[in-house]
Amino acid sequence: MTAGGKWHTAPMTKANRIQLALGVAVAAALIAAALTVLWPSGSAVQPLNPDEAVGTVLPEARELPAVTLTDHHGDEWTRADFKGRWQYLFFGFTHCPDVCPMTLATLAGAREHLKDANDGRLPGVVFVSVDPQRDTPATMKAYVEHFSDAFIGVTGERESIDRLTSALGISYTLHEPDSSGDYAVDHSAAILLIDPQGRLRALWQPPHGRDVLAEEFRRIRGQHPAETRS
Repeated sequence: MTAGGKWHTAPMTKANRIQLALGVAVAAALIAAALTVLWPSGSAVQPLNPDEAVGTVLPEARELPAVTLTDHHGDEWTRADFKGRWQYLFFGFTHCPDVCPMTLATLAGAREHLKDANDGRLPGVVFVSVDPQRDTPATMKAYVEHFSDAFIGVTGERESIDRLTSALGISYTLHEPDSSGDYAVDHSAAILLIDPQGRLRALWQPPHGRDVLAEEFRRIRGQHPAETRS
């Protein structure tokens, strides 16, 4: 991580991609083996104590800007698609060798934790690529489905990406290509929580483990039942 709070990542090679596929499979097995302590269904939800929480809940939810992006099916993705359910939101790029795959595996684990606890409708996961030059819908589809068929990969024109990242306080830098045309990307590693009204409600800065993401989401959702019913 750089002094400015961004992760510096080197380009991903073909060998890295093979390692990613194997690593995801191992991570999935470890996540499944680790789900041994579950919340009882219908148990009381304790309020999230800001002094003890890893995440930060915004005093006032922040509206998302009007943007038009493209999801990994090639369909249009707009601000309206952020509405209707709770969703985790993460920004990165598919050539990322470490931070992005680790974070997406963590999010998959958080959803499994909630699923096995039979704890209501699962939050969605939206992965927004800040590298549309390399991350086509087909590339995004193959990438996010390594982690979960339920994940959505989204990218778009630079102007739309910049409008969304600026509104949410996400920073990124595309570095100059090397002699082979590969380039690194620095990007913020925060996980954001979007409420069913399509507003930024909370965020987690790293490190953020699956148990924390699941438990604190559960408490945030319990504190905002009107949003949950939307």
